[in-house]
Amino acid sequence: MADIAEKIHTAIESWQSCTGGKISEQGKQIIVSAVRAIVYDPHPGWRLPSGMEPWPTLEEALAEVQRDAISKIGPALDQIAAKAPDGKTVNTFAMLHSFHDILQVWCPFRKD
Repeated sequence: MADIAEKIHTAIESWQSCTGGKISEQGKQIIVSAVRAIVYDPHPGWRLPSGMEPWPTLEEALAEVQRDAISKIGPALDQIAAKAPDGKTVNTFAMLHSFHDILQVWCPFRKD
């Protein structure tokens, strides 16, 4: 699990250094928790969508979706920061308010 947290923190730090963006410590913790939860606490209604046949199990699909989510941290933070008054700061509540829209676009699982 620590390896995943390190990858997430690296993605956040990369976004900050490339954009000059800022994210609160609590915001970082939310991202780590959300991305970890893809594998360790998945939504009970998630089902493998058609077209994900390379993964014979939901667990393998979840691991791949988690890796993909880490790669999308920067673009997600760009979206959230764009709504901030200074265009660079991501705080906890801006993140929470934005998650729904981001997840609707990026989540590959059907919810039954």
